[in-house]
Formats: sequence, structure tokens, C-alpha cells
Amino acid sequence: MADLILTNGDTAADLLAAAGRTGTILPWRDVLHEGPVVAGPIEASSTERVAYLARRFRIPPEDIAIEFRERDAIMRAHANYERIELWFEHDLYDQLQLVQILSFLAEVGRTENVALVQADDFLGAQTAETILSFESKARAITRHDLDLGRTTWAALASHTPEAVAHLAENLDTRLPFLKPSLRRFLEELPAPVTGLGRTETEIVEGIAHGTTAPLRLFQETIRQEEAAFMGDWSFFHLLDDLASCDVPLIAGLAPAFEGEDNSERFREAVLELTMAGEDVANAEEDHVALSGLDRWWCGTHLAGRTVWRYDRTSGKLVAPVAA
Repeated sequence: MADLILTNGDTAADLLAAAGRTGTILPWRDVLHEGPVVAGPIEASSTERVAYLARRFRIPPEDIAIEFRERDAIMRAHANYERIELWFEHDLYDQLQLVQILSFLAEVGRTENVALVQADDFLGAQTAETILSFESKARAITRHDLDLGRTTWAALASHTPEAVAHLAENLDTRLPFLKPSLRRFLEELPAPVTGLGRTETEIVEGIAHGTTAPLRLFQETIRQEEAAFMGDWSFFHLLDDLASCDVPLIAGLAPAFEGEDNSERFREAVLELTMAGEDVANAEEDHVALSGLDRWWCGTHLAGRTVWRYDRTSGKLVAPVAA
């Protein structure tokens, strides 16, 4: 029987293959820190994710649906694999993928011959000669790991961020990178005064301090991360959000056109703050109050002008308050 290796993306998968690992190497291609997730069978979340990812990234939905069906079918056929290895990093992107996989394994009751390799560095930054050095960190998956994955996935799928906030305060160190990742994820919720999540705040502040090129702004923003998790396309779509909301905070992006390659817009743009953007940057206006939101934070729908927020100074959730 063959082995099944699950990892965070194509770069890591290619490196593992180049390093001599055989069997089925399956990259988990999903940006779970964006858009909705749902509890229940993995197929239910895949259906929800296909619709979101196709709309958000302007990808034909049938392309994503085929990929997810093939991925989920491999997972359902886990008994065909003698050994399963989970290769994932320390950042939010990977930790959410790991939680989803652990939740699936809990559903099907698979712990036999399942190993976890938790990397404290980026797998994609390795070489074929160095990536296998993380094998020394491998350990067997236990029922406790599966229970933790299932509990965390259910919390993420909840209709409010309260369960995630509770876990972010009370998790043990069995999965050492999960607690800081959940805390970082909470920081993407709108702040009480400005209505901006952490990445949006860094975008507005970066432009205010003179960084006007989107790619350079992205590079400067991820350098501020303790464990960078966001890719450039997710970042660029945040720029679009801030430029196309009811009361735009930034200007300088050409409009996007359906069915066209819009990457050139981000290479050519010279960004600047609008007057509203300057007011929000100075904490004199609130982005959510100005424009409202229509965004999913996993299972939480941030809709309208009365939404969940997160105070990054105190580390506390702020519940919606009716106007």
C-alpha cells in the first residue's frame, strides 16, 4: 500500500517529491482565512468554498469544483494508504488547513499510521536537500489531536467568533502553533475605532507613510508578520475592497474587468489615500460605519455596520451593538 502525504501547496509538494518522497503527495490548495467555512462533512465545506473562491479570485467554478472533488475523494479513500503524513508550517494559512484535515480524520476515526510534521519555518523556502530535515519533528497523531481538530473546526464554523476567541485563550501546547495562529486570525476582525483589520490597518498606514506601489506594500506588510500567511493575491483583493467600498479609503487602482487578466492593474497602480482614508488612518472615522461590510470570517458573516470586532490592544472581542 502507498503513502499519502498532505501538505500546504504545490511548492512544498514538489520539494518533497524532489527529495525522494513517493506515494501520493496532495497539496491542500485553499486559503481558509478568506471566506466562509461550514461544519459537517468535508464535501459540504468544499461546496461553499468553490462558490466563494470562484467569485473572489475570478476562477471558473468548475475548475475549483473538479479539484476539490478529486481532493475529497482521495481523503475518503484514506484506507487505501498504509501511512498518512501531514506536513504543515507554523503560520495561519497552514494551521487552518491542518485543523480541517484533523477534523476530517476525526470524522472517519483514522489515527493508525498517521504522522504530523510541524515545521517552524516555511516549507516552500526549503530546498530538496533541506526539506526532509523536518522529519525529525514527526510524531504520531493521537485521538486528542483529532478531538482538538474537530473542536477547533467547529469553532471556526460557528456563527460568531466567540468560540475561536475562547480557544485562542485556552488551548494547550499539543499543537504549538495553533494558539498564536488563532490569535492572529482574530486580529483580522475590524478594530473598535477604525473598523480596519490588522492587514487593512497596515495597508492604510503604509500608504500614509509613502508606499504607493502595491507589490512593495505587500512586501512591507508581510515583513511585519510574526509568521507570514497571506499571499499576494489575497492581499491585492484587500486593496480592491478598500478601493471599491461605498466610501473608498484608497485611490489609484484601475477598475477590474470580468474575464480579463487584471494583474497589470496592481503592477501599474500608484496608490494614495482618499480624504476618508486619511480620516480613518487618523482614527477620526470608522471604515465599517462609513461603508459597512459584507465579508465572511470563516463561519461569521460580517454584514452591515453592526459587526463583531476585535480590540488588538486588549486582546478582547467586542460584540455588535445595535445602533
